[in-house]
Amino acid sequence: MKPYTILRTQPFGYGATDTSAYREQIIQEVKQIDREWILWGGTLSFSHKSAQTSIPMPPPIPDHVVCVCMNGAPLYWRKSWLLASLTYWNNRLPAAKFLPYDLLPEDPSLTMHLDPTQNPPYQKDLEYILPILLSATRMRENTTSSKGTLSPVIPPQPVVSILMSIHNMKDTLGWSIRSVLAQSSDNWELLIGDDGSEDDSLEEACAYLDSRIRVLSQSRNRGKAIMMNRLLFEAKGQYILELDGDDWLAPDAAALLSEALDNNPDSRMATGRYGCWERTRQLGPLWRRNVDSGKLYSAWSTSLNRTKLHGHPLVPRMYRKSSLIAIGGWWNREDRLGRIFEDIDITSRLLKHSSPVQVDAILYHRVIYGSSTSQRNRSLFEAWYQQTHKS
Repeated sequence: MKPYTILRTQPFGYGATDTSAYREQIIQEVKQIDREWILWGGTLSFSHKSAQTSIPMPPPIPDHVVCVCMNGAPLYWRKSWLLASLTYWNNRLPAAKFLPYDLLPEDPSLTMHLDPTQNPPYQKDLEYILPILLSATRMRENTTSSKGTLSPVIPPQPVVSILMSIHNMKDTLGWSIRSVLAQSSDNWELLIGDDGSEDDSLEEACAYLDSRIRVLSQSRNRGKAIMMNRLLFEAKGQYILELDGDDWLAPDAAALLSEALDNNPDSRMATGRYGCWERTRQLGPLWRRNVDSGKLYSAWSTSLNRTKLHGHPLVPRMYRKSSLIAIGGWWNREDRLGRIFEDIDITSRLLKHSSPVQVDAILYHRVIYGSSTSQRNRSLFEAWYQQTHKS
């Protein structure tokens, strides 16, 4: 008889409801198990077939250990600890498949590692997701299901104001917010503007008991530019960092971009590298490539009168608030072109005045999906260009 039981329930989907349903299925299956150890790796690391045939039970496990990792992936779990952790788990993930990784004990002494020299499967996915999962800021400490006090207190004058305009983003917004809570610097505020969402985006935005997060809303969808100007008016920070509700920040994004602008007082904007991901409904974001915004800027600067970027904005984008105000903020239009190219417009206007300072690190993660408004309407870039460069 095997000294462990295999969990057979497989993850599906990327939304909060998908992950919640997956967790409930795991809980019900764990409750039926009568053995001390459970073999559960999800589909991110080990297939169900290989779990049954090629993964041996590890050597004797110390009594204090609750999880055994193989090649960097959590695999064997002590039943009592796993059930308790699943019961109280209330985080947000980019996909249900990352649930085992989010349950890893915060105390490293509780985890036993086998073959520690090998890289974990799906290394790129985990390289940019694990730092947020393992952040000291746990979502269960910042949601309505835990303590009812607001913490930490917003600084009187935050250095960075992170602005998010959202519309029908309930499935991805939680992970975006979690990446902000995982920032290495605490000197920020997050302003979320709900632009007439028809789903539960507003409820998700309001679910975090952190006084650094402020939420605004408007009943009618008027477009990102109008909402961003409203958030800009409310922002208290010296610097403005954009974040879309289906993307996420690297933990050092706010710190490194603001430091770059501190060290370059003549620059109005800072950028860097970003990770490009493809969105899938079943598996969540899938890593595709590392994009250098510095090269994109070179394209802007050499062909600003006839750009060939076809609607590709610089990512990430941190601005001096004073510079945004000086050029009048975003293109305050509700027509079709105004809703599609607002980021490229404001970037091109700033680049006429100074070059951006560039940070050579992946600081932002951009998720691309074919049905998005920007991707479906890239062919309109030429029309936008003609309209805005008539002179």
